[in-house]
Amino acid sequence: MLRRFFRIQSFTIILVLTSLSPCLPLAKADKPLNVLLIMVDDLNNYVSCLGGPAKTPHIDRLASEGVLFTNAHCVVPACNPSRVALLTGQRPETTGQYTNPGNFREKPGGMDRVTLPQFLRSKGYEAIAAGKIFHHSRGVDEEPLPFSDPISWDFQWRGLVGTPGGDLYRDEQGLAKWHGGIVTGYFGTDLFWGPIPNTVEETGDWQISDFCAEYLDREHDKPFFLACGIYRPHSPQIAPKEFFDMYPLDDVRLPVAPDDDMDDIPEGHRTNFTYKIVKPMKELGQWRKAVQGYLASSSFADLCVGNVMRALRKSRYRDNTIVILAGDHGWHIGDKERIEKFTLWNQSTQVPMIIAGPGIDPGRCERAVSFLDVYPTLASLLGFDRPEYLEGLDLKTWLDDPSAPKKEPAISVYRSGNYSVKVDQWSYISYDDGGEELYDRSEDPHELHNLASDPPYEEQKARLRKHLNHF
Repeated sequence: MLRRFFRIQSFTIILVLTSLSPCLPLAKADKPLNVLLIMVDDLNNYVSCLGGPAKTPHIDRLASEGVLFTNAHCVVPACNPSRVALLTGQRPETTGQYTNPGNFREKPGGMDRVTLPQFLRSKGYEAIAAGKIFHHSRGVDEEPLPFSDPISWDFQWRGLVGTPGGDLYRDEQGLAKWHGGIVTGYFGTDLFWGPIPNTVEETGDWQISDFCAEYLDREHDKPFFLACGIYRPHSPQIAPKEFFDMYPLDDVRLPVAPDDDMDDIPEGHRTNFTYKIVKPMKELGQWRKAVQGYLASSSFADLCVGNVMRALRKSRYRDNTIVILAGDHGWHIGDKERIEKFTLWNQSTQVPMIIAGPGIDPGRCERAVSFLDVYPTLASLLGFDRPEYLEGLDLKTWLDDPSAPKKEPAISVYRSGNYSVKVDQWSYISYDDGGEELYDRSEDPHELHNLASDPPYEEQKARLRKHLNHF
């Protein structure tokens, strides 16, 4: 039973390109840049560098060393398609990967797509993965799991992800004990929270970080692309007890979620399939515990990030390594009558994103950017010509000047035909049935007041809607 609790499911993406010497030139002829990609599953905007309630000192340190993008968004608020978009540099309209089920390699043109690690391998890099980078990690069996995209890597670490301890919170039928069998399926079995007696060192996430730390301690003949996938705070939100002790239950604040929040939402979009677990979570007194579990799991993930970064800072690669710390999407915890992701609201699409490294000065950028921009930006930072198949932007302009104007939006999609458009503080949502939402997040950060039907905002809505004309 132990293996099932290390299963890989979704992740959160933070992008961090970082170095301890931000004023160094981007590259030296005798010292090519390496890349360290850290992906944190389901990490949302609760990190403290974005003003959130989670205690994340190691991620905060990265933010202080690079450009923190405070308005960064996933391409798809679901794990598999979000990761595919980031790692291929292409939208789901191109790859066909809109949802978690399915393998992008099996869709039309899939075998010809050149992922980021494949691109770097073609440039002489060694590509190494540990943990969940694509939708699955390598796994523990002789053959790697197909969803780990084995053809992208020179080597994948073989092991488990996440933490043990889930048996403490499931009944004999495998359902979470807290709801007494009210809910079945994934939400009935994997959505639970609480401390575990295991030590940090006994968890898969820490072991993954240790492998990456050991890799950074070695001497390498080639430049490397090292990808480290941390599974927490993905469900179940369980972690060693010390992380729950950081958040006394009485001190945990619930998300902003007024009872009438759904009244001005288009009728067909007021609930989704996660509602069936949100209602009992609130009625059975589990809401505050769920938030506590998410915060504790986020701090545990942050410690794993710190373990890797500590090794980098001590290594011979400290001054010529770009670090990308990424999470695939945001996360609801009872707000908007939702849990998990799977929506186009800001809480589901926004994630922390930091880019730092040699030659990049620290700063904060409030412009809307997309995970689609990671691949082309990294190619640019490494000095390579931009591959013609990439669909995102090179963010070097905003690394040089975070306050530079930016007219291009960040566009997210959830299932074909449903889009959100982010430009500066504005957020516009268009559904395939004609429903619309519009929010000014400078005045309404929790998106509680839908302005789409208000005549004074018709011109602003039309400007944002134009960005969808080619879809």
